Amino acid sequence: MDLTTAHELIELNNRFYAEHAASFSATRSAPWEGWNRAAELLAQLHWPRAHSGADRHSPLALDLACGNLRFERFLLNALPDVDLRFHAVDACADLAKDASQIPGADFYEMDVLGSFLDDWARLGALGHTAPNRRLADAGIPECDLAVCFGFMHHVPGFDMRASVLDAIVERTVPGGVAIVSFWQFMRDERLARKALVADSAARKAAPSGTFPLGENDHFLGWQSDPSPLRYCHHFDESEIDELVASVGTHAREVARYSADGGSGTLNRYLMLERVA
Repeated sequence: MDLTTAHELIELNNRFYAEHAASFSATRSAPWEGWNRAAELLAQLHWPRAHSGADRHSPLALDLACGNLRFERFLLNALPDVDLRFHAVDACADLAKDASQIPGADFYEMDVLGSFLDDWARLGALGHTAPNRRLADAGIPECDLAVCFGFMHHVPGFDMRASVLDAIVERTVPGGVAIVSFWQFMRDERLARKALVADSAARKAAPSGTFPLGENDHFLGWQSDPSPLRYCHHFDESEIDELVASVGTHAREVARYSADGGSGTLNRYLMLERVA
């Protein structure tokens, strides 16, 4: 995928969330079922691990693309005896307008994908590069837990998806845990129909021969609007395998499971432990 196409797709999604933040947030209040499984796996890993002496601190959690911070609310309820602190990051401040009401949460308005594009524009091409340092530059430390839910499907191109995963792992302390979800919406009959309608509308609107999407890339509308308002990527298992391989020896896979939606298979979850 070229820089121009990646920029257009990122801007399309940024416009969607800026224009539909209120209605989108209104439909995003309940925790995902997959988070319960994540909490169980964290308990099995004895997370958060105890800190002692000079290293003692409240466990830190990074939430990349935090939206309206419902994961923070979930984790506070799931771990009521843990003094958690959160570093919540999102490009849409309107989605996170209630962040100040979450105990221990600091919100950072940041277009992470835009910062990757800025770096690659200077290089003159897209590519799987070293982790973007904008999170560190913004003052976000390495965290005991780093999560990214409902975002990777908005990241255009495998190279950028691999770089985002690298950045998440890079902001996780050795021994810490990273959890990422991958949307498999084309396995859902209703969502697949909507995607095909939006794809058709996008093709009709595009100049001949310029339809920008690649394999497993789609557009989606919102609610009753079938217009191609959002760029979304459907993940198959082989790509998730490739993404795990892309982090190399920096992390090991702890778990992979499906959850969410009526079928229980709408999201594929990946849990990694930082090892180096």
